[in-house]
Amino acid sequence: MVFFDLSRFTEYALAHPLEDTWAAANTALQSAAGHARLFGGHVDKFFGDGFLSVFGVPRSQESDAKAALEAARAMVASSPLPGRAGVASGLVLRTPLGGGLAGDQTVLGPAVNLSQRLSQAAPPGEVWTDATTLRLVRSAMGEALPPQPLKGYAEPLTPFRYLGLREGSPGMVGRQSEYARLQELLEEVAQGGAYRVVLSGPMGVGKSHLAQHFVATLGPGRRGLVAPRLTTGVALRYALRQGLQELLPEGLSGLRSLELPERLRSILTFSIGLDEHPGLSAAELDALLVETWWQVVARVAQREPLVLVLEDMHNADPTVLEFTRRPPPPGVLLLLVARQNRWGSAPDLVPLELGPLSLEETQTLVLQARPELGAATSLHLAEASGGFPLAVQALSLTNTGEPEPIPLYQPRLDSLPRLARVALQASAVLGPTVPPELVRHLVGEEADLTRLVGEGFLEGDERGQLRFAIPWLREATLGQVGGQQVQIWHQQAARWYQRQGRLAESATHLEAAGEVTAAYRLWRVVAQSAWNEENYPGAILGYLEALRLAEGTVRLNAALEAGEAHLGLGRYVEARELADLVLQTLEAPQALHERALAIRLEALLELGQPEPLRISPSSAQEPRLRLALARTLPPPEARRLLGVLPGNLEAPAHLILARGWLKEGHLTRAQAECEMYLDQSATTPVGRFQARLLLAQTLWRQFRPQEAWEVLAEGPDEVLPPWFSASHEAAKAALALDLGDFPQAERSLERALVLAEEAPQPCFEAVSLSYLRFLEESGRLEEAQEFGEAAVARAPTPILLAHLALTYALTPGQKASAMLDRLMRGLEGVEDLEAQTLCSLAMGLRAHYEGRSAHSHLRRSVFLARQAHHPTLYFYALIALGEVLEAHNLKKALALSQYLLSHTAGRGFSVGHGYARLLRAQSLLKAGREPLSLLEFQPITRLARAWQAALLPGPRPPRAELRVRGYGILEVWLRWLNHRAQPRVGWPSRSEPDLP
Repeated sequence: MVFFDLSRFTEYALAHPLEDTWAAANTALQSAAGHARLFGGHVDKFFGDGFLSVFGVPRSQESDAKAALEAARAMVASSPLPGRAGVASGLVLRTPLGGGLAGDQTVLGPAVNLSQRLSQAAPPGEVWTDATTLRLVRSAMGEALPPQPLKGYAEPLTPFRYLGLREGSPGMVGRQSEYARLQELLEEVAQGGAYRVVLSGPMGVGKSHLAQHFVATLGPGRRGLVAPRLTTGVALRYALRQGLQELLPEGLSGLRSLELPERLRSILTFSIGLDEHPGLSAAELDALLVETWWQVVARVAQREPLVLVLEDMHNADPTVLEFTRRPPPPGVLLLLVARQNRWGSAPDLVPLELGPLSLEETQTLVLQARPELGAATSLHLAEASGGFPLAVQALSLTNTGEPEPIPLYQPRLDSLPRLARVALQASAVLGPTVPPELVRHLVGEEADLTRLVGEGFLEGDERGQLRFAIPWLREATLGQVGGQQVQIWHQQAARWYQRQGRLAESATHLEAAGEVTAAYRLWRVVAQSAWNEENYPGAILGYLEALRLAEGTVRLNAALEAGEAHLGLGRYVEARELADLVLQTLEAPQALHERALAIRLEALLELGQPEPLRISPSSAQEPRLRLALARTLPPPEARRLLGVLPGNLEAPAHLILARGWLKEGHLTRAQAECEMYLDQSATTPVGRFQARLLLAQTLWRQFRPQEAWEVLAEGPDEVLPPWFSASHEAAKAALALDLGDFPQAERSLERALVLAEEAPQPCFEAVSLSYLRFLEESGRLEEAQEFGEAAVARAPTPILLAHLALTYALTPGQKASAMLDRLMRGLEGVEDLEAQTLCSLAMGLRAHYEGRSAHSHLRRSVFLARQAHHPTLYFYALIALGEVLEAHNLKKALALSQYLLSHTAGRGFSVGHGYARLLRAQSLLKAGREPLSLLEFQPITRLARAWQAALLPGPRPPRAELRVRGYGILEVWLRWLNHRAQPRVGWPSRSEPDLP
């Protein structure tokens, strides 16, 4: 916008007659208006002693801001009366006011008002402009003035006094290799060579700037010309005339000096609008035009080497394009600027393809435009620009760093034919990517998408979708589309996607069209369909989008649906938050309130964070809440509560029943419930995983570890959080220890420990128990104590405390005894059978080591392990009891060892069976019988190997073979066992001498 007005005109009018005042004002304004038109502007309106001129209407050019500044400067300099001008840039709306009854169209927008305010604030003879206009013109020089209070603006604004244009090139960032290549080619041209250089690359990458910089930096004896754009839609004859005027040193007066043949001279004068049509066919005329201009360029190049730049060749006039397909005359470097290489290959053709600038180069460019920015801000803008200089300009236009792409992209958009522009606008409205079929559906089959792709506005992605090829072009295009058209396109897109069965996209466009209720309903359908198809991420997206759009009671129901989905995917924290959203709503209906309580309760149970119940089972009305409460009740009460559930809740009830039967020791019933769930009712990834884990545990407790291992062959669904894999690996590790595969157990535990770092307490406890057992059985008691103490600090559960107690029971020394006593006091009254078993086993082992009676503790540990259906603890308790019995009742020891041997044989408990063989062999030796066949096996642990070495006949093994450091008191027992000439039952007492 350029607002020009006469300064002190009131004083002049008062001092002169009206006729003289009118004549002087009319002359001044007509002169100024002539300059506006000369520079390509359009006079919008006269306002008394001034007028508003617009540049870029009806079609914008890249040079509009520069032309506006130069026009304003010429207006002020040539005005016979004191004049001044204000120049501002920005988006305006061109429209008629008052229903069109008041006359022609006018423009509205902040830039219009700002240009007028700048003009009114400027002193006579000056041009004031804004920062945006200066940033649009790299070569413009401006002097920052003190902030000025302008009418209509809350804060003072900083204007700039326009001082003119810098001479020469504004400089170049990057492109050193391309510039050097052009210089090499120019040297060859100076020696009589001729080249066509195709300077190609995407829109906004800096092709024109490189070409203009190259021309501006030509040395003496070289002539360069950036020709006017010779593109489709441009008045070609006017452009050729302007180009010839600049090409000839003498201007058009030098036509005769070209010494063209008469026929070609007539074609030349016709092509620049100085002669009539020669009456030739189109084909003949085109051929002669190409030959004529080739001869013109050849004659100019005879005087000095010529660099001729033709821009926008991706949209070139067909005749101009034909001219460029011919090798240039000697002494000519023809620089063809295009978004794509349309010329193939030829001896004289040199392709130079430009890509985005590097991040470092882009940051330098940002700081050139905005030197006041810091390193962090300039780096952010550089990253946002994608390395495109045009995007850098768009991001640098405003002081806030918000992009202002329209002034820079508008000329490129205006160059498109109407249908191509509409297709581009539809693509921008429909999203970051869009199917080409949808664009054609909205705009028509005649939508010129091929041109949009060919000229670099759009590009195809790997899925065949269209997307905008350069940063911020989509945003600039969106600025051209009115709100009503946007709504219509979104509605049409929603219907098109729905017919395609792509409901999520349809819902997105319904929302964009303002049809929020319809979008909510469709998102629910999307979620339910995706869940049924096991597309769980799509289901979660659908539920959350529905929740975002819902209001009132509908929103509460949507929150519960999303909460149930999160529960089914193991996202317990999110499920609890969604339940809390309902619970915090005071007006929530009772049924929704109870459903929210159920979701919260189940989430907290899975997270290991149970809370006191807010409601009793007898008062719960909602079946969903009764289902959740059943998990907190003793098994008999839970079964009574589950007997009255509706059919849609029967599936999760199977798992609750399985846990109850397992707790009561009804293993076959628990197994049946798990298998029934997996065969008929597995509806969620969490349910399937928990059912497999329960089934494996049930089979293991039935002394079937190999079958349990096979059940765990399938891991958790990938959609579940990583810590589910930690639980799975921990369960596999425990089974691998029983099966004797210690390397597999270690690999599983390495993965589990990493995945369990952020896991809920139940998962962390399971991983810690498996790892503690692995360390104990591997003879790494010190590590077991260190890890156990850290685990207990994070999760002080009875079972972890009991396992830690076992590690201290196995550790010699008074300190370990004191720690064991402390832990035992803390575990008094614990009801968990496994924890009780571990405590009794720990007390028995320690008592036997210290020479006290261990029989009652170990018998109790055997009883508790059997009651808990824990095979591993059962076997280890029997082994310890057998060792104690040898000293007092060999007959019972022999019977126990035989029982243990038969119950571990063929069951898959390889480690336990190895220890059973060794105990049986030791008992037989005590009875004076030959046990050699029992000792013919490959032990798995270091402890078993040392025990075997102590029992084998022959010379006593070296002490080094019996060093099983890390097993604590078991190492002491092995050394004592080997010290006797004959194998002897019993552990050393304190009355016997200790070994060195």
